[in-house]
Amino acid sequence: MNNPLLHPPTLLPQDSSDDLVAIRFDRARTELRHGRAIVVMTADPQAPVLLAAAIETLSAARLRWLNLAGAEPRLLLSAERLHALGWRDASTARSLHVAGPVTLELLQTLAAVSAGPADPDKLADPQIASPSMEAALGLAKRARLTPALWVAELPAARLAALEAAQVLPIAATDVAHMRRDGQPQLLRVSDAHVPIAAHEDCTLVLFRELDGDAEHVAIIVGQPDLSQPVPVRLHSSCLTGDLLGSLRCDCGDQLRRAIDVLAEAGGVLLYLAQEGRGTGLANKLRAYRLQDGGLDTIDADRHLGFSADERDFQAAVAMLEALGIARIRLLTNNPAKIASMRRGGIDVVDRLPLIAPINPHNSRYIRTKHERAGHLQTEDEQD
Repeated sequence: MNNPLLHPPTLLPQDSSDDLVAIRFDRARTELRHGRAIVVMTADPQAPVLLAAAIETLSAARLRWLNLAGAEPRLLLSAERLHALGWRDASTARSLHVAGPVTLELLQTLAAVSAGPADPDKLADPQIASPSMEAALGLAKRARLTPALWVAELPAARLAALEAAQVLPIAATDVAHMRRDGQPQLLRVSDAHVPIAAHEDCTLVLFRELDGDAEHVAIIVGQPDLSQPVPVRLHSSCLTGDLLGSLRCDCGDQLRRAIDVLAEAGGVLLYLAQEGRGTGLANKLRAYRLQDGGLDTIDADRHLGFSADERDFQAAVAMLEALGIARIRLLTNNPAKIASMRRGGIDVVDRLPLIAPINPHNSRYIRTKHERAGHLQTEDEQD
């Protein structure tokens, strides 16, 4: 007879390898957000391990601890931030020696976390970032932190001591796996009927990313005909424009105009948690400050160490699939959104322009989107 004590029932489902990677990735990202260091490892058990902490959340006490780790700490910066500091030949991320005394204030200005002029003469001996360093930068970006870290390469033999000190390890391959251009795992959490000014028949559906803390909302306006291409708007969240009516961008106007268009015959607006083109609200406000100093919106993001656009829109693909929508008419001026939908298997049969009014505060912003980001004009079409 089978003994149940020898064969206990499985109370929890077994996580797949992808699930375990997502768990490790999310924990490492959370550690950086809370100002704690992580260890990034390679597949070679004899190779050095990377001790890394985000400059944005680093405390003075944690900085002192890292400086005593047993190896020379270095400042890790993205290629975009290096260009802003005058390193014109920097085509990739690099780690650099920082001339002492190294203070938290110095690191924060070099990393563009704090306002004020940074002194590039404090930086020397640039070394191309290792795969572990690239992974650490990717984690910082996904944590919506400025991509700048204080790092130190330590012998592999130190890993056990670091783990004993509760420093979380993660493999560089785990980060690379999560950064692939693939769909995030979404859970449809809840929905409710919410009458809005544009249309009383409106339903909100909340989706939550299982490998992070982002929540996206599908706003179903009216009763769209799923047998026909559905009018769809992908709208990245913009607290300042959507909620406060900021005049610095056209986001709020585009949101309201999109809902009005969708209300005519039914459609779906996907409200995506991608503030600041994926950099997060804190970095968006930093970019505003830089724009006040003369940079345009793209150069401001690059000054902070980001690319021109950190979004990939794959969450939108997953949401449309969950809603049973495969063919759409996309309300957008951004060709990158069209390309991203098509890569994800969504049939974009038409583009509907979405033009917002220009005012003295957003004219440069809109001009930059057309001239540098390739956004389409009213009559332009996308094949």
